[in-house]
Amino acid sequence: MSTMLPTAPVVPPVGPVPAGPVPGAWSSLRTVGRGTRFLLMLLVCGAGSVIALGSAVTRYTESSTTGELSAIQSTLIMTALAGAVVTAAALWWRHTAPYAVTLVTAALPLALPLDATASLFALAALIRLRTGRWVWASAGLVALATATALFRDAAGATTGSSLLKSLTSVHAPGESVPVDLSVWVPLIVAVTLLAGSVGAGLFMHSRLDLAATQSRAEAAQQSTTVLTDRLGRQAERDLIAREVHDVIGHRLSLLSLHAGGLEVAAGQDERLAHSAALVREGAQQAMDDLRSLLHVLREPEMTAFNRTAMPSLSDLPVVIDETVEGGMPVVSTVYLSQAEDADPALARAVYRIVQELLTNARRHAPGAPVRLLVRGGPAEGIHIETANRLTTLFPGEPGNGLTGIAERVDLWRGTMRHGLDQGHTFRVAIHLPWAMARQEAS
Repeated sequence: MSTMLPTAPVVPPVGPVPAGPVPGAWSSLRTVGRGTRFLLMLLVCGAGSVIALGSAVTRYTESSTTGELSAIQSTLIMTALAGAVVTAAALWWRHTAPYAVTLVTAALPLALPLDATASLFALAALIRLRTGRWVWASAGLVALATATALFRDAAGATTGSSLLKSLTSVHAPGESVPVDLSVWVPLIVAVTLLAGSVGAGLFMHSRLDLAATQSRAEAAQQSTTVLTDRLGRQAERDLIAREVHDVIGHRLSLLSLHAGGLEVAAGQDERLAHSAALVREGAQQAMDDLRSLLHVLREPEMTAFNRTAMPSLSDLPVVIDETVEGGMPVVSTVYLSQAEDADPALARAVYRIVQELLTNARRHAPGAPVRLLVRGGPAEGIHIETANRLTTLFPGEPGNGLTGIAERVDLWRGTMRHGLDQGHTFRVAIHLPWAMARQEAS
């Protein structure tokens, strides 16, 4: 029974913490739910409608010789009561249909004895959400409705039929007496109410603009940070590429040169000439791989679309043959369905993982046979398994091979397990999800 050790998961990077709400009265108001705000508006509009209808009934009875309402006046009051319900209920859609709600709530007070409270709320919502000439045309309609409702109220003969007269009168509450009211009073009140509605709408509109500006600024800051990080990483890649080219490239070229000289000097010794040829070909292949690596470092974005720079799944037999020619017995099974449809980046990852697993086995268990299994397809992904018996209890200093493999697996959101079983056989099991090749634009 084998024991598999799971690799450590990759911790995702922590992004910037979003900015919190701006403190103040507006922030406290924002915490109130939409339903609660709507109920508060209904209470205010209901109170205004009750006062307006009560004043209208009093005005009609004061002007009547019998002290009773006529049939037309009764019908008008009942219609106004229904209109009050309509205007209050329409405020629920003030954010989704602001123009329609403003038009309805402003038109009804012009035709019925209603107050214009609902139209003032609707105008604030309209200014909050919209801009342009039609907004101010709607504001003019609301101003007309407000002035009409206030002058209608001021037309009452006594304090009992006019809210404005009762508020400006010095008589005792509940006492209905005739009062003269200046024409400037309803006009000043209308201007004050309209200014409050417009000011609230402009304030909320500015808050929306500020939030949008902050969002764009945060997005721009994040883009700047990403670009700065990319530039920094690219500078590091360029530095690494220069060092690798100057140091390793020089060493590999010398190795290839000396291997070629040894191959020529071998003469009739076919075994020595074959070994020298393998060294020379390996050095040349290493040079090609080094050029591909340098191209990845210097142009990582372009490399993702350069399939010629990547090994494919069809190259797996090559790396297996190279391992066998190097003196390590390998029992391999490679079965991949629709390998030509795999994403080139996935193919490169599989190739490098297999290459590193064989290298790791050759380093820590030289001469021991290796069992390699590579199978998969679009339905099941790709499974990679290796098993090799360790030839010593002390295989040497640990390297970075398994760490690099684990990083490749994590980049593809795959899984990896590795460890020794009871028979002292080192096993590695990897699964990578399948990825289809991107369709190139014609």
